Amino acid sequence: MNERINRRQFLSINLEATVGFLGNFLGTQLDQERDFFRPPGALNELEFLTSCTRCGKCKDSCPEGIINLFTLSGGAKLINTPFLNPNQSPCTFCLECVEVCPTNALSRIGLREEPSIGKAEIITNRCLAFQEVMCDYCVRSCPVKGAIVSLNGIPKVIDDKCTGCGICVANCISEQKGIVIQTLG
Repeated sequence: MNERINRRQFLSINLEATVGFLGNFLGTQLDQERDFFRPPGALNELEFLTSCTRCGKCKDSCPEGIINLFTLSGGAKLINTPFLNPNQSPCTFCLECVEVCPTNALSRIGLREEPSIGKAEIITNRCLAFQEVMCDYCVRSCPVKGAIVSLNGIPKVIDDKCTGCGICVANCISEQKGIVIQTLG
């Protein structure tokens, strides 16, 4: 096999191999590592990272001011990509971020009627209702009818209805928050 290749062919072959390797490596790593929330309408993580131009328009357009951009301390692959934390500030799902995204990294395509970024989870040892205190703030504050219901005074999250907006967390009166939003991944 004495076939000679020029520099352009050599670089092209190596670039394809490197991209393939990194794509496979990142694809498995990203699913395992993701412990943060993307804005509504985000593609799966690998597609999102390859589509997002890191322009910051989603952050600038958010009327609630809850979208942040990762800094270098978040890692090189995440730098300047958007994230939010519904456990600190709720998302109203206004979808302004989706409207301004120039690359469809945030897209309405595939969004269900009620978009979802996470799921609420009751922390029973922190929830006042589980300590026999009459409390239904999470149930009453939830904007999605039937996503959190009260059964005999105890809140229960209905997973397929919960959007993970975080409004229940913001309205929880327990000192150590009896409800939290978990990532979907």
